[in-house]
Amino acid sequence: MILQRSITLRLALLFALATMLLLAGIGYFLNRSVESHLADMDWGEIHGKWELTQNLIEEIHTPTDLAAFPQLLEGALVGHPELFVTVKDQTGKILYATSGFSFPQQFVAKDMNAPPTFSAMTTWHDGEHMFRGTVATIASNLAGHPRFTVEIALENDEHQHFLDHFHRLLLTALLFGMTAAGALGWFIARRGLLPVRDMAAVARNISVAHLNERLPFDSVPMELRDLAMAFNGMLSRLEDSFHRLTDFSSDIAHELRTPINNLMVQSQVALSQARNTEQYQDVIASNLEEFDRLARMIADMLFLAKADNGLMVAGRQQVDLETEIERLAEFFSPFAEDRGVTIITTGVGTVTGDRIMLQRAIANLLSNAITHTAPGGQVQIRLINESAALLRVEVENPGKAIPVEQLGRIFDRFYRLDPARGAAPDGVGLGLAITKSIVIAHKGYIAVSSDYNATVFTITLPATS
Repeated sequence: MILQRSITLRLALLFALATMLLLAGIGYFLNRSVESHLADMDWGEIHGKWELTQNLIEEIHTPTDLAAFPQLLEGALVGHPELFVTVKDQTGKILYATSGFSFPQQFVAKDMNAPPTFSAMTTWHDGEHMFRGTVATIASNLAGHPRFTVEIALENDEHQHFLDHFHRLLLTALLFGMTAAGALGWFIARRGLLPVRDMAAVARNISVAHLNERLPFDSVPMELRDLAMAFNGMLSRLEDSFHRLTDFSSDIAHELRTPINNLMVQSQVALSQARNTEQYQDVIASNLEEFDRLARMIADMLFLAKADNGLMVAGRQQVDLETEIERLAEFFSPFAEDRGVTIITTGVGTVTGDRIMLQRAIANLLSNAITHTAPGGQVQIRLINESAALLRVEVENPGKAIPVEQLGRIFDRFYRLDPARGAAPDGVGLGLAITKSIVIAHKGYIAVSSDYNATVFTITLPATS
């Protein structure tokens, strides 16, 4: 459990494991190199004595030379107590043998007809002692003795003791290196993760009152910059969402206060003195208008809440936008005639989506356009097939230009333009926010442009081929 939770401990253990494997590989290579070098030394010693014995045998020409051969070989081996030699003739008769030593049976059974080689050297153990040796045949110049068999062995206990000591040193070095690497890895990991702890310290200081705090990007290591950027981006989004939520809550309170105050005042006035039936009916009718306004506002806020949480899913039916726009133009024609405004529709197009939701989005734009158009003006609704995959809906109306600083907030909830532009007094500023949510639910996007000539809202949707 601790291993899973601690990155420092995991890095330290991984560092120790990597060091152990590296040291083990180096130790194995050194061990093989040392063993190979010692074997080369043993082979040099054995091969030198084999050449010495060969020279002595080649000097045997007479029985007298053969009789003197053991003493000559004995003299040549003086000072080499670790070397053992046996010489036999072709019948197996021992001509010379080092006293106190016997070659193993599987070794002496060999019969080599060629000079010995390093690969032919044999290693064996006798109790606690280790030996290396070889056997080969040497041709003779003595009549009746065509060849002699020479067995040479070397006791290398000294080399074995050195190897044992060397192995202990390697094991000690391996354990020490692994321990030191673990401690060093822990220290390095602690130092390396110091920027993470600094980031955590900054994050702990972030609160509702300090949402503008950001992680120091310049002092963060390269490996953590993506994390710092992502964290700062998250903080920016949270700060923006918090401010929007604060503004939204304030706007809700402001918008709800007016109708509720109206209801309270009207009710208090109605109760302040006796009224006749007609007067009470007037009060109730006025209250119903306020209740209707509250109901529409609450319904709009619920609609936006569903859109924010991904609960608003557009339908998958074919929608003929030309027909729907014609219906909307006919529905709003009385309102437009009262204001002296003409509605003009052009273009054809079909999309896949929810007919009612698309009606509502375009109706919001059309209602706003009529409201902000001066008498005698024209509101144009155009369907433009931008490409085989995209369909554009443009709602254009003449009127005063929307200030540039307000264009960025025009789709915010409860945001209303300057009343000097002729905004509807009963609007609450949710229509464009709802329109934007509907467009996004249909995988599209909405934009607005405005100048002294006209204001144009543009909805771009995936077209149905």
